[in-house]
Amino acid sequence: MKLTYLKNNPRTMLACAVSLAFATLAAPALADADVQGRITDNRSNLLSGAQVSIPELKLRRTTAADGRFHFGQLPSGTYTLLVNYLGAIPETRVLVVADTEQRLGDIKLLSASEAVEHIEVVGQSGAVSKALNRQRNAGGIVTVASTDEMGQFPDSNVSEALQRLAGLSVERDQGEGRFVRVRGLAPDYNAVTYNGTQLAAPEAGRRAVALDVIPSDLLESVEVNKTLTPDMPAGSLGGTVEIKSLSAFDRSNDFYSFTAEAGYNEQQSKTSPKVSGVFSKILDAAGETDSVGIAIAASYAERKFGSENVETGGSWDFDEGLEEFELRDYVISRERLGLALNLDYRPGNNNEYYLRSLYSRFSDSETRQGMVVELADAQFAGNSGGAELIRSLKQREETQSISAVVIGTKQISANWEWLLEAGASQADEDTPFNIAAADFEQEFDDGVGFSGSNILRLTAPAEAFVANGYALKEVEMGDTYAKETERNIKFDLSREIIQRHGSLLLKGGAKFSQREKSAEEDVWLFEDFEDLGINALSLADYAAGNVDYSLSTMGPAINSGSIYQLVSSLNRDDFIDEVESQINDYQVDEDISAAYFMAQWERDNWQLITGVRYEHEKREATGSRYDAIDEVFSANRVNSSEGYWLPAVVGRYNLSEQSIVRAAFSTGLVRPNFEQLSPAFLLEEDDDELEAAFGNPDLKALTSNNFDLGIEHYADKLGVLSAMLFYKQIDNFIYEADLAGRGAYSNFAKAETYINGGKADLYGLELNAVHKVSGFGNWLDNLLLSANLTLTDSAADIEWFDDGALLSREVALPSQSDKTANLSLGYETDVISLRMAANYKSKYLAEVGDVTDAAYDVYSDDHMQLDFTGKWTIRRGMQLYFNVINLNDEPYYAYTGRKPYNFQYEQYGRTFVLGVQITNW
Repeated sequence: MKLTYLKNNPRTMLACAVSLAFATLAAPALADADVQGRITDNRSNLLSGAQVSIPELKLRRTTAADGRFHFGQLPSGTYTLLVNYLGAIPETRVLVVADTEQRLGDIKLLSASEAVEHIEVVGQSGAVSKALNRQRNAGGIVTVASTDEMGQFPDSNVSEALQRLAGLSVERDQGEGRFVRVRGLAPDYNAVTYNGTQLAAPEAGRRAVALDVIPSDLLESVEVNKTLTPDMPAGSLGGTVEIKSLSAFDRSNDFYSFTAEAGYNEQQSKTSPKVSGVFSKILDAAGETDSVGIAIAASYAERKFGSENVETGGSWDFDEGLEEFELRDYVISRERLGLALNLDYRPGNNNEYYLRSLYSRFSDSETRQGMVVELADAQFAGNSGGAELIRSLKQREETQSISAVVIGTKQISANWEWLLEAGASQADEDTPFNIAAADFEQEFDDGVGFSGSNILRLTAPAEAFVANGYALKEVEMGDTYAKETERNIKFDLSREIIQRHGSLLLKGGAKFSQREKSAEEDVWLFEDFEDLGINALSLADYAAGNVDYSLSTMGPAINSGSIYQLVSSLNRDDFIDEVESQINDYQVDEDISAAYFMAQWERDNWQLITGVRYEHEKREATGSRYDAIDEVFSANRVNSSEGYWLPAVVGRYNLSEQSIVRAAFSTGLVRPNFEQLSPAFLLEEDDDELEAAFGNPDLKALTSNNFDLGIEHYADKLGVLSAMLFYKQIDNFIYEADLAGRGAYSNFAKAETYINGGKADLYGLELNAVHKVSGFGNWLDNLLLSANLTLTDSAADIEWFDDGALLSREVALPSQSDKTANLSLGYETDVISLRMAANYKSKYLAEVGDVTDAAYDVYSDDHMQLDFTGKWTIRRGMQLYFNVINLNDEPYYAYTGRKPYNFQYEQYGRTFVLGVQITNW
């Protein structure tokens, strides 16, 4: 076979049409053949997300991260090959297929902008271009955050990058984004996968994966699938966050990158270093050219920062006033270490073997100085009275780690494709022997109160701020460890059938996975020090300078080294809290078997995906039951088994080359949190009344019916306008309830656990706009505008008993903001890149404070944060950058019922980052 391809102009288009007509009539009946190629720009940079189509056969392909496409077993004949990529001139070629495999080599695209001679693949425009192209050609509703060709995300970490996308927001810890919400659903309702394998979660009670544990330097892109297809494992209601790591074949040449930076936080006035490096190389092996790829990435960062906090924890009597509040000062040092090794072996164009590995460690050293104010009588601001003041210290070293390995092969034979893959992930959280609370107390008969509303400021006699008056009451020490492992193996098989009226892809597969979660906790309570012959009981014996606390006055700091020295002098076995050291230990084992079948049909402007997935789960939960009345422990083991059918129909219709209508019906499934499933049971008696607190291993999984409808319009050069409606009907909504007075707990005064509710509804609208300014012929052509707005509402009913009557009230789903918005303005040339970004989310329900009374519900207040990024390209391959995070010094504020009633106020200050990146790009 001989391949001919022609450039795009009127004369060649006419020749193309004539040759196509004659070739179609005269072509002999030859055997089918494969066609493969790669899409690049005119600098040989690989273009992922490009659409490659053959209109005559109604076939479409989207290039992967390596820029490649493959058509299997095309009927012999002459066809038109069309290539479309946002920001590039469409490419049209004549394709003659005979009886042997055709390798087209690189098809180079030219920029659609008259202002630049090449497609923009670096900086803001490069990252946006890659993301929008992949989003446009996806079968379902997908949102993408991508690196540019230099391997940089526009933001410093993954969660910060994701919060810029429509429908997404983040939960923060100490001012840093950690967990991701999708369409108003809490992080535990969304899944996180790494190259297709589900990541284990390090935290004891949760399934949610903290994305700040994973350095962004190790990644190539992050995709958020908001519609679920049958070939995707269950585990989400809002969406699945798919983390994709770097492969050597994602670059056309050998690649390296080195980054070094220093950060500075206003709150602590300390420097935070970070270094990272990426290296990838393609090698020849076994007589095959460019058949082996090696990619290595490493990252180390140390962040020194702090925060200041004042909180009530909801201790309000709205008629009488505040009962208790606490001042807190945090000094924190966080270290992140990330390593990744990815290997690829491609002995031919139709065979692929790969290994993906990840190791990430997150170490958090935290010292918290506190002042607890327990008021003798509830009071409002401006009043004063008696109180007990408690100077408290918490100090811990906590380490979280996540590791993942994926090994697999993908094989293509004619129109058949199969994939065999095995994956494993392990995560743990280790908090060794630590100070949970070291408390020094002092009583005041009068003169203690507070002023202010959002920020409460302590007013107290001068003696409250000196060490001599405080006496050591007790020291609580802790040691916790949690571990989760996940192992899976899956097999997928697909066959494409090319028909006269379109193409049909049939796909099926099976997956088997095992997940184990365990938690262990030991607690020691050291008290009655005088009886132990210890005379050093004044805070003055343990003080070390004063607490640097700007929100109020706290006085002397407690020296953690002196506390550790004190408890080390005692035999800790004599102070073990046997109940607390056993009741919180548990293990949950889950075995999940899944199978699916789906079909994808394409014709002209239509694409339809439909199918069903079945998942069956066996679970065993093991824990302890403690009867405090008889002081007896007993084992508690619960087994359960359940299965779910998860159908889906996902469709898209191309109104034109630029406009797409999308619609979908899908079903989601999320299993309860491990804390909720824990079979721990604590039975106590208080004033002759029975009280119990326990987990519920019989909880059912949350399921949802999801409906999506929307339209997208993509600009020829670079940009998009989109609007997406979504609705989710959620069954078996889980909430914390008191079962006292009903069923087996009719004689109890309190029986706190988790139960399944009825239905919950979530609906909303996503609006998104991205526009690369062009056509002015001046500096305005360097502007990039991005804005999105998500409007969301939800409702769920929670129930309780009151004097034998079943009552209920309606609440919003926790973590759901009515409004989430982003606005960014970028300016970019070949030398300089500037971006100002604003992120906003409206108030949301953080927790139900009292099931029976909405006045005690806790809300996180509106939050708007400004971030600035500036980059200067010193020369090709060397870039200096400067970032300001939280430019407007936005604090975190939560309140009980109404804004004047503080629940928590915390401020973090601004963070400044200066760095340099060197690459061979």
